[in-house]
Amino acid sequence: MYIIEKCIKLYLNITKKNPVPIVLPETEEVELEDIVTCKHNFMPIDSTGKILACSKCGYVIRKDKLKKKS
Repeated sequence: MYIIEKCIKLYLNITKKNPVPIVLPETEEVELEDIVTCKHNFMPIDSTGKILACSKCGYVIRKDKLKKKS
């Protein structure tokens, strides 16, 4: 079984062609939101709910650092 697996890996490595790198077009239309100007919408990213991340910009913060609005 080990010999068969090695033969298959060797065959796949030999027949594998070099992939053409994908070049993404540069677009100036997409503007990234700044952390300061973003209207954060924090959601928990772990099962404990102690670490929150903004769903819009990805800013990560601990729950105890978040000031609750009254």
